[in-house]
Amino acid sequence: MKATIETIIRNEIRPGCIFDAHTIIDYLIQNHTDVYLAAHQNNWTTEYYHSAISRMIDEFGSNLIERLEESWSRNIHMNYTENACWRKNSL
Repeated sequence: MKATIETIIRNEIRPGCIFDAHTIIDYLIQNHTDVYLAAHQNNWTTEYYHSAISRMIDEFGSNLIERLEESWSRNIHMNYTENACWRKNSL
């Protein structure tokens, strides 16, 4: 999962662009469904799993991305909620 997230950030998001956890989760579901499903643990709620994905994204903060304030965007349940967002660093 972490390698897939890194590939998405490196290859799909342009330097300087701001993105949030909902965007990465949605991209995973649409384009890497098997990876998304395989990383889920049976006892995790969707909210907990998506929080874990957000924490994985945040681990790239030292060189690939910069953590920003919270964003407000639509989640997979079509509800708008606050979530973490980042800016991709210029490489």
